[in-house]
Amino acid sequence: MRAVIVALVLVAALTPASAGTSPVSVQVDPTTVSTSIGQRFRLTSTVRNDSDRAVSGLVAHLNVLGLEPEVYVDPEDWSSQRTVYLDPLPAHAAIRLDWTVQAVNPGRLVIYVAVTAAQGTDAVAASNTLRLAVAPQRTVEAGGILPLAVAMPATVLLLTGFAGYRRRRLR
Repeated sequence: MRAVIVALVLVAALTPASAGTSPVSVQVDPTTVSTSIGQRFRLTSTVRNDSDRAVSGLVAHLNVLGLEPEVYVDPEDWSSQRTVYLDPLPAHAAIRLDWTVQAVNPGRLVIYVAVTAAQGTDAVAASNTLRLAVAPQRTVEAGGILPLAVAMPATVLLLTGFAGYRRRRLR
């Protein structure tokens, strides 16, 4: 019985910590953004090596998800650089990644960063989400601009006519 326990302890000690567990964690900041279509904003993700060994071959990827069925999201439209290949990360070290994103679709969305190793593990670490509210693009109401569109040229014509009249009268 003692030999079985020793064998189990040795197997546990020599087996990598759960094959699906990532040695890294990821945090995104800020956690909420309200904006409108066409606006750019920045977010930062912090990738932290939680293990006692250096980790290499990490790949970070920015993801955008629509939370409403009618919102179609093509992540490539949101950011031109969505994948970053990281340098080796020492034990218990962290690296900050800055991302620039442009709001393309209106609606409720989430943005998160996923990190995995290029080789050796199937584990993926996903960050917390940035909750994003994108307002639709505002259009100018024609009824509000019509008086101004008529008044401006009319005023210019009146002032030009009045100036011409005064010039003739002064001669």
